Amino acid sequence: MTKPNRRQRKTLLVVGEGDCEYAFLKHLRNMYCSDGAGVNVTIRNAQGGGPDSIVNQVLRHIRLASFDKQIALLDTDIAWSDSLKKIAKKNKVEMVGSRPCLEGLLLSVLSKPVPQNSAECKRTLQSHTKADMTDWHDYEPHFSQEAFEQARKILAELDKLLKHFEGI
Repeated sequence: MTKPNRRQRKTLLVVGEGDCEYAFLKHLRNMYCSDGAGVNVTIRNAQGGGPDSIVNQVLRHIRLASFDKQIALLDTDIAWSDSLKKIAKKNKVEMVGSRPCLEGLLLSVLSKPVPQNSAECKRTLQSHTKADMTDWHDYEPHFSQEAFEQARKILAELDKLLKHFEGI
């Protein structure tokens, strides 16, 4: 009797800057990778820090386990140095930015104006959603898969992130 062929899912490591990014990524994983669809996504929280710290967290995780792809979800309010980009490229870490921060990206998904600084983005998003952005359950009523599908048409970084979750 032969064993049935099992399809192995691609693996993806995504490291976000903090609690909000972690919750956002869990929400995406639940929408795009449930029931064996998409890729097998491992999400990690870098617990804050700048771009260097987040990429270093990715590097620590890939020393411990093997992934088909690895992503650092980074804010763009702090410039990414050339040396950081070089290290990321050498280690095949894709850097995906949210302008100027995750909350700015989420405001764009909601088709709201995006303030220039992160603190104002956080206040504006909070006033529109009245939600706890550190709890992935609170994303559901405000950020549906349909909203992401519409937004990805105009937000290249969101499209790039979603393609990774879909295994494309």
